[in-house]
Amino acid sequence: MLGIRSLKKELTDLNNEMKAVREQLEKLSSQVDTVSLHLTTSMDKISDTLEETNETIRNSLNLTSETINNMSITFSKSLEKALQKVSDFKLQMDIRETILKSLGLKDIIPDFLRKNK
Repeated sequence: MLGIRSLKKELTDLNNEMKAVREQLEKLSSQVDTVSLHLTTSMDKISDTLEETNETIRNSLNLTSETINNMSITFSKSLEKALQKVSDFKLQMDIRETILKSLGLKDIIPDFLRKNK
């Protein structure tokens, strides 16, 4: 009889230990679920933030590109106008010099009396 009682006691103790392990596993499972939910929520927030950041960067780069393009066009037009004015001025000076040479007045009229623009 002692063997059966001792076996019954051991089985009862083992059963109690198994119940304790099961309760701990349930707690752990609950905690894992909570952590998993927090991770999912955090990842969703990070994903949303990254999408907004990417959109902002994309818009910024597009605006920068448009600005550089507009500046390039404006600079090219301004440079073209400036080069045309320089070319026109040089042509006018060449014509004046040619006229003065053809009239034989080049060395007669001092530089300070010539018309300057």
